[in-house]
Amino acid sequence: MKLVYIISGGPAYNRLFERFGWGVTKNIEEASLVLFTGGEDVSPKLYGDNQHPTTFCNMTRDEAEMALFKEARSRKIPVVGICRGAQFLNVMSGGRMYQHVSAHTRDHILIDATTDVDKEVLVSSTHHQMMMPSDNAIILATASEQGSRQWFDGTTAKRDVSEEDIEVVYYPETNALCFQPHPEMSQSHGDQYGAMARLFFKYVRNWSLT
Repeated sequence: MKLVYIISGGPAYNRLFERFGWGVTKNIEEASLVLFTGGEDVSPKLYGDNQHPTTFCNMTRDEAEMALFKEARSRKIPVVGICRGAQFLNVMSGGRMYQHVSAHTRDHILIDATTDVDKEVLVSSTHHQMMMPSDNAIILATASEQGSRQWFDGTTAKRDVSEEDIEVVYYPETNALCFQPHPEMSQSHGDQYGAMARLFFKYVRNWSLT
């Protein structure tokens, strides 16, 4: 049985993985996968930007998870992130963050870029920040919410609107899968989010564990 080591997550994450045939371990040494979960914003200090007024971060958590990220890499264990966890792994892999976006605190359609069949999947969304991947990222899924975006580059707040929102990326160098929606919510909302959970595990199987 494959085992996942879950960082800072509640029981919904455990139930999600158990539903798809995984075991949950409290020992990172025996894990097949390390999962980083949702929560506070990632500190912009980690990617060299100033802090936006809407950014609320927890450096204690960032530092603890940086140590676990390094341990997973040293043990060659794949890492996966959900919501804040995705954004954290994006930053750890060389990406940056839009520090405030609109239109991403509601359900929306995700477009799977890895298939020509059943590309559109309903996903949950609760984040006010969004990944700005580096050039090393492979884009696996996008959305088109066309909301506003803000970030701090030096001392200037910038705004941008784009048709494509990056929702899921994979970084080969760090073996990091970054998934911004919340597949663990499928445990409490049933079939409404079932396709999202299946898509999440498809990415885990086809990218993280290959």
